[in-house]
Amino acid sequence: MKALLSLVLSLASLCAILAAINSQTSFFIPIPAAFTPTTKFGCPDTGTVFTYNVPAWNTLRPNRMIAIEEDRFNCRIRSDAQGIYDWFGGLGPHLGDADAAEKNLIANLWPLSVGHTARIAKNDPSSRFVDEIDYTVVAYGLAHVPAGLFWIYKIKKDYYRENILYHTTTLWWSPTLKWTVRQWPEEPGKISQVGGYNWELLSLSSQ
Repeated sequence: MKALLSLVLSLASLCAILAAINSQTSFFIPIPAAFTPTTKFGCPDTGTVFTYNVPAWNTLRPNRMIAIEEDRFNCRIRSDAQGIYDWFGGLGPHLGDADAAEKNLIANLWPLSVGHTARIAKNDPSSRFVDEIDYTVVAYGLAHVPAGLFWIYKIKKDYYRENILYHTTTLWWSPTLKWTVRQWPEEPGKISQVGGYNWELLSLSSQ
């Protein structure tokens, strides 16, 4: 326990120093897997307003996501840019009936624990290719985004076609907020930056 406390204090001090150097820089410092928790599923408190550092197309202001309700395994939100929609299991947005396999994968990922991984194949009748999706809880640790410091799970969603990785989306999911503080899609060999679907939590409030 003393070792864990010492580790936490050291990480917190380091993060505070780095955050003070550049408040707009995002970074993540993992802790050893032996000290990581297991977290049950949950959605953010109703009325919580998450403001991100990308503009909504229709307001040209930083996009907001407002927590509406928890509907079984769906976290329902209202976005300035996209209206009302669900994040299944808090990790998969806009999943419908055709995404039953991915929904089942996400459901089985809970409770979250570092090292947990699962893969599914998605067969598209209109395509001769077989796509595979791999979800992995990569790490747990302290992260800094423009809104501040948060303990987060780093979750990677890897997309494969014919066993070749062609897309990755990384989520930083906060067990305190029960929501994602950073979403970062990228493609191998390409540089990603803030904008579009690449966003970070800018501020937090409530209605």
